[in-house]
Amino acid sequence: MSPYTAAPPREIVPGVYQWTVAWHRYPLESYLVDTGGGVVAIDPQDLSPSALGGVLPRVRHVILTNHFHERAAAIWRHRFGAQVWAPQGDVDELETLRPDHVYTAASALPGGLQAIALGGISAGEHALLSSDNRGVLFVGDALGTTSYWTHGAGPLGAHPRMRPPTSLRQLLDLEFTSLAVGHGAPLLDQAKAELARYLEGGRDG
Repeated sequence: MSPYTAAPPREIVPGVYQWTVAWHRYPLESYLVDTGGGVVAIDPQDLSPSALGGVLPRVRHVILTNHFHERAAAIWRHRFGAQVWAPQGDVDELETLRPDHVYTAASALPGGLQAIALGGISAGEHALLSSDNRGVLFVGDALGTTSYWTHGAGPLGAHPRMRPPTSLRQLLDLEFTSLAVGHGAPLLDQAKAELARYLEGGRDG
């Protein structure tokens, strides 16, 4: 029996869905982005095929932010025929599949998503930016909102291996209002301002 338990998915901003799988160390977040070219799954854990009505049959792509978030990508490819995208620096670390596409920060990603190279946690970790909904930034491991990342010092923090989080300052050049992290609840308003407070407030650990 799987050690994971999943909460029902919820729509966090129009066209973006999130669900949480419990793990003994910290929660694991997955996302779907409904775009004009189909639905894109970001770092997905498994989800009941009956969830979200007609959304899942329109999944066309799976994008991994890093190899640690390979998760159930092979299941999504098998179940929905989704094309799997993985960052170039992490391809050799994948265990259950070979990606259909390898991407870098210069790649044109499905759904109009923009890739931003971060590194730090893995050689290939990237953040993903959607320009819809006043900007939604997806960050797999570099940032989080649970205690492993924040150490109780605020609502947002960098992974311990990203401290000091100097490389994350480039994210402040992007336009976004919401931050969807791989571990912990997303920040759905004023997320860029909160990131600026974190990076400029000396909470680098």
